[in-house]
Amino acid sequence: MIERRISKKSGGVLASVLAAGVAAIPVGVCAKSAPPVAAPLQLPQSASSGDTKSLQVGLELKSGDYTLYGPSPTAAAAKGQALVNPVVKARGVQLTASAPAATPAPANALLMGPTLRVRPGDQLGITLKNSLNYDVFAGDASHSMTIPHGFDVINLHTHGLHVSPQSPGDNVLLSIFPQDTPTDVVAACAKETNAADCVTGQFAYSYNIPANHPAGTYWYHAHKHGAVSMHLADGFAGALIVEDPQHGLDSLPEVQAATEQVLMFQQIAYGGQYPAPNGGKPVGSGTASDPYLIDCMSVYGFPGDQGCDFNHSHPPAPAFRNNSTKATLSVNGQFQPSITMKSKEVQLWRVVNGTIDKVVPMCLMPLAGTAAPAPEAYVLAVDGVPLQKPGVAEDARPVQITAPVVNPANGDDLLNNELLFLAAGQRLDLMVKAPAQAGVYALYEAGNQTSMKQLCNPKSAVYQNKKPILTVNVVEPTDIAPYNTSLPHQAALNKLIAPATITAAEIPALPTQGVVYGFTTNTYAVREGGAAVVNARVFNPLRSQRDLVLNQVDRWSVQSAVDTHMFHIHINPFQLVSRGQVQYPFPVWRDTVLINCPSILGQGNCSYAGSLTGDQFSPGGKNANQFGEIVQFLQKPVDFAGAFVQHCHNVSHEDQGMMELVTAAPAPAPATQPGQGGTATHQGHAP
Repeated sequence: MIERRISKKSGGVLASVLAAGVAAIPVGVCAKSAPPVAAPLQLPQSASSGDTKSLQVGLELKSGDYTLYGPSPTAAAAKGQALVNPVVKARGVQLTASAPAATPAPANALLMGPTLRVRPGDQLGITLKNSLNYDVFAGDASHSMTIPHGFDVINLHTHGLHVSPQSPGDNVLLSIFPQDTPTDVVAACAKETNAADCVTGQFAYSYNIPANHPAGTYWYHAHKHGAVSMHLADGFAGALIVEDPQHGLDSLPEVQAATEQVLMFQQIAYGGQYPAPNGGKPVGSGTASDPYLIDCMSVYGFPGDQGCDFNHSHPPAPAFRNNSTKATLSVNGQFQPSITMKSKEVQLWRVVNGTIDKVVPMCLMPLAGTAAPAPEAYVLAVDGVPLQKPGVAEDARPVQITAPVVNPANGDDLLNNELLFLAAGQRLDLMVKAPAQAGVYALYEAGNQTSMKQLCNPKSAVYQNKKPILTVNVVEPTDIAPYNTSLPHQAALNKLIAPATITAAEIPALPTQGVVYGFTTNTYAVREGGAAVVNARVFNPLRSQRDLVLNQVDRWSVQSAVDTHMFHIHINPFQLVSRGQVQYPFPVWRDTVLINCPSILGQGNCSYAGSLTGDQFSPGGKNANQFGEIVQFLQKPVDFAGAFVQHCHNVSHEDQGMMELVTAAPAPAPATQPGQGGTATHQGHAP
């Protein structure tokens, strides 16, 4: 395994760091931690249906060595060395076939999946091949609702797509085992779930995209219960973009003219060993040939190894983990890449938070020496659905994201905070406008337990000695080649296809569905001392835990008992109503929403930045004695009956039980009226 080294003395870089080259950036606000180089952001391979109405691809997951391009955030820094391009052993996913043909693969195999592009009305086929090897020490023979396991067992979830949840569609109850899995292990799977959901080798998924599907950014990733964190840590994720040249974002002239950037934030949770001083035995997990590993201990890090003890094997703890509160996020499999923009240029950014559990405030801050204001970010779509603001002037710009409002007084303030904090699982389609003057800007992850007053402030102490996720280099154009400088109007966004707004007449007066995310002691999980639960119970794949009725509107109320969570439900998006005491100003559609912790339990119980409705981490903050924000939203499941799930998209919580099996079914047939004969009937749930 090789890391190329940056000379601390010269600050230079070897010419072979990246085939694409490198560009120097000035030392910034975080002067002690600003990267000495910033390589250009690379885009993943892309496959598109175009106007053929069909996209058929092959994806293969296999273990191998993958390079994370850019400055290494771990191990070497502790030894006083600055390294680049760490090579990790990971279960990476690659495109193996595409019809129509895909764009050429980049010269460097990025640790993320290809971007898939489809259109409303298309048929999307994905043959997912499992080329991993069965390994009892990776928990591949285990079956548990509360212990992470089955790290070589995979499946696929098309996050946010409104498609059928039944096979061969978006069935996340499916398990695709390695080809060499013993038959008794597959048989045990069949007893736990359904025999048809336990297969070996590969599975051919088929998704029929509705003709009225909203156009925007979605994504795909593995969803094998017990191994979701592991697979996201392995980089098993990719963007899934619905394009609509007639009625979607892609129909807008300003979008068509803009340079597109696909940004997948990832948490490649590897661990490894420190080289021992004086030639002694290295410290931590990993080997001389594979010092950087993605394994159970690097991803989950259970105290005492209990949660990673398979077949009575006690794995060594890593000497370092890129999965702690200080984990460094990558973008498209790169550390600290850079995007170049020309002055006043407007680009289209399709941003996916594909991390295990992180929150990224979408504010770009100027580095030291940059006098120009930061680039502006305008929201086109949220979780794939166009953001439609009623009653605007014809020439009004789209909704702009600004710095957090510390104590929101109205719905517009709340909406700004909702859009600013991009939580795990969420997406934004943005138009980013560069300032007129040259400068360099940086994007950072939210610090744990950080006051809202400190966020998005380049002078704040929380950004000192902190590495950016991404830098943006704004330059004066050196040629006369044209580029986009225009923004679409909000009135044009309002005319695009989106879900029908749920009317006041349909809305229940009180919540009809309730969710509380929390944890138990050892009630359900003796070995690891507790489990993650929904309404005090863990996931059960054999029996529906929540029944919904097609075409019936539910008012959901979701709350945290402890910690911060991200509510996500499959198949149907939902329409936000309120957060705490503040109402959203107009319908905003999401499929994943941040659920803040109850601050009364103490600051140590909250994983992320403060409440979106008030700064609970400041002395005497507005929410300092509240029991957490209750988020209410409306949902009307339509079109597709069947079983799917809702869960916390802090997927380490999901792997430990924080998920429910949900069933949507047609309304039961009405009971026979007295005197008409016959008996009342009830239509059964789809499997």
